[in-house]
This record gives sequence, C-alpha cells and structure tokens, in this order.
Amino acid sequence: MLRTAVPMPLRVGVIYFILATLAIRLVRYDGGVALLWFANAYLIAELSVIRRRKWPWPIAVGAFASILATGLFGLGWAASLPMAAANMVEVFVAAYLLRRHSRQAPLESLEWLGQFIVAAVVAAPMVSGTLAAITAAILGNPPLATYVKWISGHGLSNLTFVPLFLLFAQGEMRGGWRRVRDHGAPAVALIALCTATIALTFAQRSAPLLFLPILSVILITFRLGRGASVLAILALALIGGGATLAGYGPLHTMSATPGQKAQFFQFYLATTVLTVWPIVADLRNRARLLNALSSSEARYRLIADHSSDIMMKLDLQGMISYVSPSIGQFGEVDPHLLIGRSGLDMIPKRDRGRVRALYRQVMNQPDRALSFEYEAVIAGGAPRWFEAHSRAVIDGLGEVVGTMSIIRDVSARKANEQSLSEAALTDALTGLPNLRAFRQAVAARAASASTGSDCLALLDIDHFKRVNDIYGHPVGDLVLRNFAAAAIKAVREGDIVVRYGGEEFIVLFIDTPLDRALEICERLRARVANAVTMCDGEPIRVTVSGGVAQIGPEGLAEALKVADAALYRAKEGGRDRLAIAA
Repeated sequence: MLRTAVPMPLRVGVIYFILATLAIRLVRYDGGVALLWFANAYLIAELSVIRRRKWPWPIAVGAFASILATGLFGLGWAASLPMAAANMVEVFVAAYLLRRHSRQAPLESLEWLGQFIVAAVVAAPMVSGTLAAITAAILGNPPLATYVKWISGHGLSNLTFVPLFLLFAQGEMRGGWRRVRDHGAPAVALIALCTATIALTFAQRSAPLLFLPILSVILITFRLGRGASVLAILALALIGGGATLAGYGPLHTMSATPGQKAQFFQFYLATTVLTVWPIVADLRNRARLLNALSSSEARYRLIADHSSDIMMKLDLQGMISYVSPSIGQFGEVDPHLLIGRSGLDMIPKRDRGRVRALYRQVMNQPDRALSFEYEAVIAGGAPRWFEAHSRAVIDGLGEVVGTMSIIRDVSARKANEQSLSEAALTDALTGLPNLRAFRQAVAARAASASTGSDCLALLDIDHFKRVNDIYGHPVGDLVLRNFAAAAIKAVREGDIVVRYGGEEFIVLFIDTPLDRALEICERLRARVANAVTMCDGEPIRVTVSGGVAQIGPEGLAEALKVADAALYRAKEGGRDRLAIAA
C-alpha cells in the first residue's frame, strides 16, 4: 500500500500484525473473536492492486502475522493456526472474486461497488466465518455466536476499510492534499469545519447528532473530490472511533454493552462509506464523460471549422443553435448572426412543409441517419440545391433534443440531372447517362473550354458473359446496376459515369490529370472487387478491367481508341487491373 524501500513481504507482515493487534486489543470482548477486523481489509486491498502471481508472499506473511497476533493477544496458540487459515481464505476469496468478475478499475463505477459488496462484504466473510465457527466449536466456544460476530465484524470492516486502503494504494491521499492545497483557504476551512463537526458530535453524550458528520463528509466529497473524502472518512473513523471506545459520543445514549456500541459505530461508519462511495463513483464517471465530451467537442469543432460542407444543428423548435463557418462560401454570411433563427427561413415557402416533415421524421427515428435534398436561398443569393444527411441529437437521458445535419451543395449535380432528364439521355437499366449523353457532354466541353485536362476511362466487367450464362440475364442486369451504383459512389461530384454498351462503361473526368483519374479508377476497381451480389443465397463476385486515356486535341474518337487498347492490355495482363494509354 505505502510504496517505500521496505520489501513488500516485510511491509505487509508488519502492517497486518499491527492492525490485527489493534483489533484484538481494542474491540475483543468476552473472550471471543474481535468485533472488528481491519487487517483483512488491508490485505484484500494489497492483492487487488498487484498481479495474481505475486499473491503467495503477501498471503504467507499475512498468515504468519495473524498467527502471532492471535497467539500473543487473542484466542491463544491453539486457535492461531485455524484462525489464520480462516483469515487468509477470506482475503483470497474476496480478492479473487473482485479480480475475476470485475474488469473495471476499483471504485470507478457503481457496478464495481456492487461486485465489491457481493465479494468482500458477503461471500468472503461467510466462507471464512464457517471455518472460524468450526474452530470455536473445537475450542469449546459457542460456534453460532462466533459465526455471527465474525461475518458482521469482518463484513463491516471490509465494507469500510477496503475502499480506504485502495485509495491509499492509488495515491488518493496525496491527491486529496493537493486538491485542498490547490483550492486554498476555502478548502482548508471546509476540512476544518468537517473535523470540528465530528469532534463536537462525539464530544458529548446527550444529543443524537450522528447525521451531522455525514452531511459534512458528503459536502467535502462534492466540493473536493474523492481524495479529500478519504481524509474526511479517516477523520470520522479516528475521532469517532476513539471517542466511542473512550466512552464519549452519541452512541453512549444506547443501553448496550461496550462491544455492541463499538460494533454499532462500525455499522454507522460503514453506512457513511456506503453513502459516500456511490457518490464518488458517479462523480468519477461524470468526470470521465465530461472529459470525453470535451475532447469530442474539440474534434468536432476542428472538423466543422475546416470542412467545406456545412454543419448545422437545430433544436426541437427548428431554431439554429450552431452553423459552421463554411456557410460563408455562399455569400457574406456571419454564422453567428444565424444563431436563434429558424432553419426554415432559408427554404422557399413552397417547400417548407416538406422540409419540416423531413426533419420531424429525423427526430422520430433517432437511431437512423436520413438523407434528403431541398432547395434553399443563402445570403439573398440565387436558389441552390443542397443534400442533407441528418440525425437526431440525443442527450444523456436518451431524449431527442434536436438534429445535426451535414449539408453539401449539389447544385451542379442537380443541374446535370435536370439536363439529362430533359434530353431523355439516360440508360434505362442502370440509370446512368447513355452514350449519346456522353458525346453531348464532351462536345459541350470542347465548345466551351479546353479539354486538354479532361480524361476518360473505358471500363469492362470481366467475364460478364459467364455471369449471364450461369445465373441468367436478370442476375446479370443486377450486377450491372450494382456496378453503376459503385461507380457513382467512387467518382467525384462533376465526373460523369456512362454506360457505353453491354458490360462496358465510360467515366469522364473533368479537369483531371491522368494520374488522378487513374487513382479514382483504382478506387472503383477495388470497390467492385470487394462487392458481393447475392443470388439465391449464393455470393457472386466480379472484377473490372480498364484503360485510362487523356482526351487530347485529336478528340473523343482517338481517346476512346487508345483507351480501348489500354483496356485490352489490362485484360491480357490478367484482368482485374487498369492500364494507362500509351
């Protein structure tokens, strides 16, 4: 527990012997077992913070120290060996159950606290108490009384002192002093007030004021953390316990024996601990959640502030509570001036009902992210089309408190879609533009700007005829549609994917260097190779080969010719690969 230059076995043996001797000399009455037993709590805490392979030495020296204390000051040498065995069985059972069934750090959660009570307060004393009762019966002492005293005394002692010793092992005492020092005079005053309250409560015998120290300990726990709460509980144990043994304090209004009063004080101390430790665990958990939230918020802000997409958060009434600076790319817009305004203010009146219904759907399905498109006007500019990916925001109680959306400008895509729709230039099977639409797009590029930086890729699904022959044309059509969907996801906004015919496709890359076009095609090739089309429970995998070429001054026909030659080389090279036109 105290990490010093003293070897661990010697340290454990000395501390265990001192604690066992104190228990025997202070709270052993009527020649029976001690009503309280702090030594086992200390050793359980020691085993809880070291590796299991190092347990034999502490258990061995603990047993030896128990034999000495019992032989010299307790039930005598005849009982010392079986009592030491009972003590070590209790220590081993408690530590073993804690390490086996709890994967959490000690005192870090209410779950750990519950497992600790089952293991160290209930199960271990019941097992060791059976051995103690058998020993008492052999020595002529009443076994039932021994058993009751044993499990109550050891259980209460473990409940009270194992957490304290664990906090010592984790350096919480030093942390508590640092916290008091860092908070300065108010913290010192709070500690002094707690100590004075404990002293006044146990300096008198008439008034039942046992609740006062509990209030001060809880106040310290909230204000100064669990390190300071250790100091407060320790003060309560030392001052209150010493006063009770000396004949002072509210417990002396009871009509009971000194042993019963001492045990009731232990029960009072354990109740105080059981009141404070759940608060400590909950505060630690809240601190971890707050740190995680702060870190997540910092990452989110960093992404939001440097993203070209718009991030917007709305509350339950649809009011904007956050919008990223990227909204400024659409005009002279100060994001801070949008806070508190309705998000529907930017939506044309004809579409507000539809958009309101969509956001209501997002909040009604908090476990799903929904995507939809709408038209909006930002900073008094022209209407633009946006695509929103929205999800409900959930608070700590699981309640929906608003929505968070990632919004992308898709005006160019919508304009292209509209143009294709009007010209009926769409492939019926895949939904992609057809060859005629492709030729028109290339001609428009040639008429409006230089195509020297445009590229195209000619892609062919490998062994597609085999798919049709084995699985039938409906499955082949499904493969083509899946390929088209994969291509759309792989390319960038503004690139054009076209069905050239059969299982052949063309991708037109606008203002794109050849190496960048090859990189995008490689991403598409990998996506297709990893995709699976299911047919009656059977997975179908296909690959794609392709040739990539620059559209030069010679025009589209020449680019298709050299891309086809590159495609042929890719297939000759083993398929599922790409080649650049020579």
